[in-house]
Amino acid sequence: MMINKIFTCLTFILTFGLLAGCSKAKDPAVVPVIIDTAKIDTPFANVPDGPDVVMYQVNTRAFSTTRNFTGVTKRLDQIKALGVNVIYLMPVYPVGILNSVNSPYCVKDYMAVAAEFGNLDDLRILTTAAHTRGMAVILDWVGNHTSWDNDWIKTQSWYVQDASGKIISPSGWLDVAQLNFKNADMRAAMIKAMKYWVYSANIDGYRCDAADLVPLDFWKQAIDTLRTIKTHKLLMMAEGTRSSNYTAGFDFNFGFAYYEALKSINSTDQPVSILNNLNSSEYVGSLENSRVIRYITNHDVNSSDDIPQNLFGGNKGALAAFVTAAYMKGVPMIYNGQEVGNPTKIIFPFTNSNINWSINTDLTSQYVAILKY
Repeated sequence: MMINKIFTCLTFILTFGLLAGCSKAKDPAVVPVIIDTAKIDTPFANVPDGPDVVMYQVNTRAFSTTRNFTGVTKRLDQIKALGVNVIYLMPVYPVGILNSVNSPYCVKDYMAVAAEFGNLDDLRILTTAAHTRGMAVILDWVGNHTSWDNDWIKTQSWYVQDASGKIISPSGWLDVAQLNFKNADMRAAMIKAMKYWVYSANIDGYRCDAADLVPLDFWKQAIDTLRTIKTHKLLMMAEGTRSSNYTAGFDFNFGFAYYEALKSINSTDQPVSILNNLNSSEYVGSLENSRVIRYITNHDVNSSDDIPQNLFGGNKGALAAFVTAAYMKGVPMIYNGQEVGNPTKIIFPFTNSNINWSINTDLTSQYVAILKY
């Protein structure tokens, strides 16, 4: 049932088009940063345009038995063989300990590499190796909050406080402290840290976590500042759905609703036409090269919902769902292990899972065929 429905969706893909509008927001002030240019690696010259991106999400904690950057570097040829041209690494930063649940989104230091993954040189080796293979590398940026033991917390005014002056957490996330975007010094420090990785690790952009929780004018200021780095072409992905994210400078929004719609088509017999409706609504306010990231699994839903095979009716159903996600005017994203039909969930905080890379090679070849066009 799912396979037939998904392939019916392709009729809509071929039948309906979409026109994107353009608008221009007021430019905020950029943040100057002094960098030792002698330490800059040669920038990657082949960062793809937004519409041409094929993305691969790496959860370093689960990707290999070594759970580090070296384990990722060793499999870059296999990632490239899928047809991928952008690798997205989940957070690389040290995780806080105070009030912690060991979430990689609980950042203790924005300008350091977590020892569990290696060191800065290991990250640079990974980035260089990916560039050599024709793939860009973007990092996960956690802008809404920090760990409770981040050094920034010594400056209380950088955080949102309650009436008694106590720093608060974002709703539902007690392991982290809410940053105060009304504070210009905090904003400048964050933008400085974002520029740091472009130069120190030669990265090619960011996936910005919980982007809709951060004020739009901050993202405009940050992205405008990053775009002053004329040596690097940077890709910017918002894990968010605001149409205004595009005018703030993001290349991509995240297809939350599209994923939920795919599940509904399978589980509650919803009509496939809802995907075409989303393909219109998700592009409201988009620019010419703006795109929505489309997926059938990622680190969040793989852990909270289930593996694609169980959500979409086996490997064939999951593959059919991915065909739709890949070809309906979106940027396709593969989550590590999806291409081999990894049979178990990668459960938060991702430290007790390992991907079995030796299974379902025939499924991998079908992913290659889909992404070839």
